[in-house]
Amino acid sequence: MQNFNKILLGKLKTDAGTCADGENLWLEKHNWDCGWYWGFGYIGNKNCHFHFDSLLYIKDGKGDVKYCASDLFESTNISDSDWWSIRDLFVQAYALRKAAEVYQHGGHQTTKAGITDLIKNKERADQINADLAKVLDAVWGLACAAVNKAATVEV
Repeated sequence: MQNFNKILLGKLKTDAGTCADGENLWLEKHNWDCGWYWGFGYIGNKNCHFHFDSLLYIKDGKGDVKYCASDLFESTNISDSDWWSIRDLFVQAYALRKAAEVYQHGGHQTTKAGITDLIKNKERADQINADLAKVLDAVWGLACAAVNKAATVEV
């Protein structure tokens, strides 16, 4: 049975290209952290933890990106089609998070007040974070539906 705050994506291939190769890989649900940003994309197991974005552009031995779930997982309920959608939503989420951080702080790494923090805008950061919440809710819903697919199909 799947925990609502963590779902089993599947068992990675032994040559998937991660620190969890050959092991089950779990995705944690997103959460609002420290009152100003979304924490999301946390994956791993009892042996290691990393971020979903490290799965986005893993290359095989020929240099081709492993875009499909079937390229990464030995066993998973996630179809290649669903994996493409999950990947797309995560790419959007990471881009939105970076934009929200820039507007929250006024720059990527504000190093000099009045010079590198020219576009600080809390209202814009709040709006981007609201949009990010929609994307994160969508990716979580899609991922949950995908991993639970087999459990709802009668044989």
